[in-house]
Amino acid sequence: MNVMIIDLDDTLIEDVQAVRASIVQTLSTVALPTDGETIELALQLIRSMWKAHPHRHNGPLSHVSGWEALWLPRENAELPGPVIESLRQHEIQVWAAILASREADPARATTAAQTYRSFRNDLIRPLPDTQATLALLHRNHRLWLATNGLPTHQQRKLAKAGLTGSFDRILVSGDVGAAKSNPAFASAIMRELAREGLRVCLVVGDSITQDLQLASNGGWAAAHICPAGACDGTVTNPETTVTHIRSLSQVTCKCPPPALRRSSL
Repeated sequence: MNVMIIDLDDTLIEDVQAVRASIVQTLSTVALPTDGETIELALQLIRSMWKAHPHRHNGPLSHVSGWEALWLPRENAELPGPVIESLRQHEIQVWAAILASREADPARATTAAQTYRSFRNDLIRPLPDTQATLALLHRNHRLWLATNGLPTHQQRKLAKAGLTGSFDRILVSGDVGAAKSNPAFASAIMRELAREGLRVCLVVGDSITQDLQLASNGGWAAAHICPAGACDGTVTNPETTVTHIRSLSQVTCKCPPPALRRSSL
């Protein structure tokens, strides 16, 4: 049977819009403006402060985004105690900086951090038609999930969205030891495929730098999700076939026989 590799964030569950919605709700809770300028400033601080964090490039945290770092699990995270404590302090420091940037009381940072964590957790849900589409695709394919992040966090999001059982294999950068864009990730997949006598016929995801690069590194066809309808599907491997779609529900691929390389959507 053929394997279809599918991304998690903004492919199966909402991420970017959920982040923005959680920031808006948090700003409102601490009586800060929720205009576009304030939101963009908050995102800028989230990114820059995470970039400077001392554990940013250590182990499974290497491929965690700044906004993910604000609501990582504190229990069963398989991280050393001092690292978990540094992450807890980081959340508070980020929100203190956001509050200070709008001349609000930084003492409310702990409340803001807890509020963001709660709001963001509540927004874990599958995108429309995701479960039905996965069930349909699972009839003719083995489905493997490929995602960047802290394994316990990504697994928890998948479980809360009710999607864990849809996948035969779950591959997380924190376990693999490399980001999806790294050739080592594709190599790890190839080793698993060889052991089971399988082949990849399609990679599905929204990221050019991660999902399309994974497809390029493996020499696999890709379906690039771009809901706005304006896609830049540039890949480094000219032999990689890329089809642009608006959502997972538009993947209707039935993989071709092994002798063929191109996928039909």
